Amino acid sequence: MADRRVVLVADDADFMEAAQEHLAQALGQPALAGTYADVAEQLTCDSDGLLLVGVARQADLPLARRLVQQLSLQRWPAMVVLLDALGANSTLAALDPYISRRLRWPDAAERLTTLVRDLDPGRQFRFAYDEGLEEMLSRRLLALTPSLLPLADRIALGASHDVTVLINGETGTGKTYLARFMHDYSPRRQHRFMTISCGAISANLIESEFFGHMKGAFTGADRTKVGKFAAVGEGTLLLDEIDTLALEQQATLLRVIETGEFEPVGSTETQRCEARLIVASNIDLEKAVALGKFRADLYFRLNVMSFHLPPLRERVSDVEPLARGMAVRFARKFAKEIFEIHPDALSALEGFSWPGNLRQLENVIQHAVLMCSGPELLPAHLPDAVQESCAPIFDDEEILGDSLHQQRDHAERGVIQRALVSAGFNRTRAADALGISRVTLYKKMKKYGLLKESARM
Repeated sequence: MADRRVVLVADDADFMEAAQEHLAQALGQPALAGTYADVAEQLTCDSDGLLLVGVARQADLPLARRLVQQLSLQRWPAMVVLLDALGANSTLAALDPYISRRLRWPDAAERLTTLVRDLDPGRQFRFAYDEGLEEMLSRRLLALTPSLLPLADRIALGASHDVTVLINGETGTGKTYLARFMHDYSPRRQHRFMTISCGAISANLIESEFFGHMKGAFTGADRTKVGKFAAVGEGTLLLDEIDTLALEQQATLLRVIETGEFEPVGSTETQRCEARLIVASNIDLEKAVALGKFRADLYFRLNVMSFHLPPLRERVSDVEPLARGMAVRFARKFAKEIFEIHPDALSALEGFSWPGNLRQLENVIQHAVLMCSGPELLPAHLPDAVQESCAPIFDDEEILGDSLHQQRDHAERGVIQRALVSAGFNRTRAADALGISRVTLYKKMKKYGLLKESARM
């Protein structure tokens, strides 16, 4: 059963107190409360309850827009109700297509009571966090990478215990993401998370990167350097591309894992490693051991708990939630007000083979957000190679039967029609999404007989 929550978000203390008092009377107990900064942690994609967004200050207006944008892009099923204490009707009206209701506060307090009580009286809302680590992880995995959901119990086990974890998968499959995920839910989450990309460091400098060096230890060592094993403190250290280490360097690493001790290059002073290690490899280390390219004793030390991440082409269920999350991030970065991804764009993303895995998907979404000038990411905003992954296939007779001009008109009519439907037949929003003026949109609607269809809506 999906998680049921009533969540109130507000940054104004007086508004929060008054709204909480009202909700306590309506519900029998207070709602979950949070600020704009932390509300995303309280309401995720499997929460089908009610999110009350308080707009009590001018500073809340951009925060409310950003939150509604995230909820719309990531398709949280919760009902979203704006509680407008400013009377900012004209400013907030632009959000109406993406929320369930907008109520004037406190004038419409009784309407809110009715709304909450009538939402679903046959089911209980959840009012407090009492979930365990595995349940919390499952909730986050479902929101971001549903293909990893079957591993939630093992991820929770690895996160909560100080064991060395081995993550295997192609370049860009999310090994760093999983390592960071485990750190964030571990007892060490208050400490640092650091990464060493072993394959990007020359062999003669790898020990310096690991353990640091003393001034004058080698040519070019003009100052003392603290290595990552010391700098990370009691946090988590990810050794990425560990398969690229030479056998000699593997022996040095084995000693640290076995004894917890190391010396900076050029020093005889032994230091202790307090960090938790997670290692990642682009290849199967067991096969590397069989070929004599990786030490068997080190492999056995590392392989306390292991995870294999399949390539993105084998995880189609992850493409949409990942794309939506990335769109939220880049829309914020580039100050874009994007509220949706067109179904055809999602089909193109899901149909692409992704040889570069998550890293390539991230670049594609960043490109699309930059290209987008309206509230919705369209197929046209994607790179040509991705668009072609869902290009319509016509048989020879259809191609021969229609002129190029007819085929182009047919395709253009379909794009305009979908944009109008997505915009609720609001011509301004549809024109913005298509990147054309309202006048141009009107002319094309007239050309393709869409004015009558619009009038019926």
